[in-house]
Amino acid sequence: MPAYLARTGLAVFAMLFTITLLTEHIADGRSLVASAAVELPQPREIALARVARPEVLGVAGFERAPAAVAAPAPVAEAADLGPQPVPVAAAAPVVGVAVQSDAIVLASWYGPGFYGNRTACGETYTPDILGVAHLTLPCGTRLVLSHGGRSITVTVIDRGPYVAGRAIDLSNAARLALDCSDLCTVRMQILR
Repeated sequence: MPAYLARTGLAVFAMLFTITLLTEHIADGRSLVASAAVELPQPREIALARVARPEVLGVAGFERAPAAVAAPAPVAEAADLGPQPVPVAAAAPVVGVAVQSDAIVLASWYGPGFYGNRTACGETYTPDILGVAHLTLPCGTRLVLSHGGRSITVTVIDRGPYVAGRAIDLSNAARLALDCSDLCTVRMQILR
């Protein structure tokens, strides 16, 4: 047992000593690479996220986070993954995903936490709105939904669901009109 405590104490001491050294370098604004006097081939800048409130970290003498840190070329090149994807509007349909025009699908519903928010198609989501959320169908697509002998015609008003295996999210009004519980299977037909 004493050997274990000695190793643990040594590990804690080493960690605290390293943190102290790093804190001094950051507080002084010195780069660890520059203080090691290592010649690096043309480093590229890698931007780091700024710490909004460094006092939360409990680092003494820490004024502000540096805007960027120089990194060796091989590290910078490894971080360069090429062009970044361009964000796509939430209302845009996903191209290349086939949707059957007549299928039995699993439906869920969404409600109270979303009331008053704007849908992906630009409407204000309310408890009385009759519509569905679908991941790929364009906004305004009309669907005929059938469940338990009931049928309704709705439009795609939002994006979702974001749970694997579910095809559509019903609005509260659509759920009540179809008499669905939290999850139900519905026949979904796309009107062309």
